[in-house]
Amino acid sequence: MSKNKSDVEVFHRINRLKTKAGMSAFSKAEGLVRPPAVKRAQSAIDEKEADYPVEVENALKNLQESWEEYLSSQQADRAKALEKVYNYSNHIKDLTSMYNHDLMSYFSLSLRDFCEKIDINKQEHQTIVRAHIDAMLVTFHENLRSDESPQARELMDVVAVAIKKYS
Repeated sequence: MSKNKSDVEVFHRINRLKTKAGMSAFSKAEGLVRPPAVKRAQSAIDEKEADYPVEVENALKNLQESWEEYLSSQQADRAKALEKVYNYSNHIKDLTSMYNHDLMSYFSLSLRDFCEKIDINKQEHQTIVRAHIDAMLVTFHENLRSDESPQARELMDVVAVAIKKYS
């Protein structure tokens, strides 16, 4: 490389994201979400919190149905059913995280992650999935939110034991 600085040419590209956001493409301004917009967004989320129990109950129902579909399907069709289990547990994780239901979020995230490494042919792995679903049902029906209560610790320990024993 030459020591002559004139050999280096710097191209300043247009920031297309700024233009999509309504700013000048050459603006030096940093991104900022205006506080009133944040408040409106939070209000919209807060208004939907009343729908949370119904949404989670439906997602749990669909999760269980997908798991039953997995168990009753032929080997070739199991991947589709497992993908549904993955998607519903991810959806539950998103809902529960939004409304600070930490325990349900913990179980749904754990189930979602386990779906990525499940061995379809292992009965033991089916036991781990069932333990997750059962823990999620108890969490929902007992309206447990925090993952710090004694009941929550006990449920988490049960799932951890299942994972350790059957992985």
